[in-house]
Amino acid sequence: MVWKRIRTNAGWSLVSLGAVAMFGFAAMYFNARALGVDGLGTLAALLALTMMLEALAGMQLWQAILALSEGRESRILGAAFILNLVAAAIGVLIGLCALLWLNWEGGWPAIMLIGSQLFRTSDPLTGILRKYDRFDCLAFVRSGSAAITFLVAAVFWYAAAPIDAYLIAFALVFVGTNAVLLAKGWQLCVPERPARGEVLEVLKFCLPTGLSGAVGAVRQRGIVVLLGAVAGNSMVGIYAVADRIASIMQMLYRAAFEAVFREMPTTSNPLRLAGVIAAFGLFTSAAALAAVYWLGVPIIELVAGPEFVPAAATLHWLVLAICLSLMTLGMRALTIVRIGPGAMLKCNLFALTALLAAPWMIGQHGAVGAAMIQVVFEVLWIGAVLLVMLRNWPSLSRPAQN
Repeated sequence: MVWKRIRTNAGWSLVSLGAVAMFGFAAMYFNARALGVDGLGTLAALLALTMMLEALAGMQLWQAILALSEGRESRILGAAFILNLVAAAIGVLIGLCALLWLNWEGGWPAIMLIGSQLFRTSDPLTGILRKYDRFDCLAFVRSGSAAITFLVAAVFWYAAAPIDAYLIAFALVFVGTNAVLLAKGWQLCVPERPARGEVLEVLKFCLPTGLSGAVGAVRQRGIVVLLGAVAGNSMVGIYAVADRIASIMQMLYRAAFEAVFREMPTTSNPLRLAGVIAAFGLFTSAAALAAVYWLGVPIIELVAGPEFVPAAATLHWLVLAICLSLMTLGMRALTIVRIGPGAMLKCNLFALTALLAAPWMIGQHGAVGAAMIQVVFEVLWIGAVLLVMLRNWPSLSRPAQN
């Protein structure tokens, strides 16, 4: 039953994420040709900042709903909404300060893009949808959002729209996606006022997971902001194309992690589940690395055009980093559920020390150096989490208490 549910839920996630990848490739085709290397770099840098704020606003609240809400879904969802609103407001404030500090172009459309984070409700709601095994609904929302983004890219390319139009469109798509999730989630579970102590309970669970998510966002998107500051927007444009192609593997990781995390709190053999996932990740990673080696340059030319061919080396390093994540995603879920999110936060903070070398690596190698830092991050994280697992081996090997 567990494996059937994993296959079904992961299948829906893969379908939606595959659609996101397909539409993302198509959107990149038009965006790269319409904006060029510098324009695409500016857009990518602003979107990277927005994605960092998304991680802060979300606080990984979907994990808390899966882990804590048994028998009290409505109250835990209500607590999650309260925390979500506070975190979103903090995220918007940080984003507006960053726009002033970095003196980025974009004007009021950039402010509108950052401000759209106030409407972020997706993390608590995706937790409820996963709780009720409505991965099909998530697939529809993800695919629909990606399709609209592609249509916007095609129309704006044809109309030679300025970058301001792109920023406004991304903000509206974001708000619309959250509105659809809110409507569907409300059908499954109407949030109620949390009982005494439940907001604090969710906060205690989500603070380390939220900080871990923020660390991951800094690692994945903060490096883009740093790349623009050190090497310029043209390097961000090169990195953005490689990152878009590598996102195929990242989506596979996300689909598998969502399904595995759904089962980890209740499985009778958590180590076996983590081991099977590692074997699957190893096989998939070998195929992905071979494909990138032989097909990387033709894919880049197809997706973005000949001027982006220098992104090939960056692509190789990014795919290697994602492959390391894929092979160890079972370890990630196992550590969060059986040891605690605090342990994962410590591992992520230790791995984040790789950013100390980032300015030098970027200065020496540009976009390739930024991708190399992603691999260093994964290696440091794997070493840290293995040490944590060895220290907590008894709690990892025993069955869940259902």
